[in-house]
Amino acid sequence: AGDAYIGAFLAEYVKGEDPIWCACVGSAAASFVVEAFGPARFGEREEVLARAEELHDKVAKV
Repeated sequence: AGDAYIGAFLAEYVKGEDPIWCACVGSAAASFVVEAFGPARFGEREEVLARAEELHDKVAKV
């Protein structure tokens, strides 16, 4: 899950995206890996971004 997180995070970060958005995309990508037992299932980009948007809507800056 860590590799999925950092890979997705960096893919967004190098495009100049906000670090909070990058963290949401990383978390969403990692969540697909830990959902099931067995070989890792990576969500399609659209699935990951949809899940990241759900997370981003719940993030509060402190």
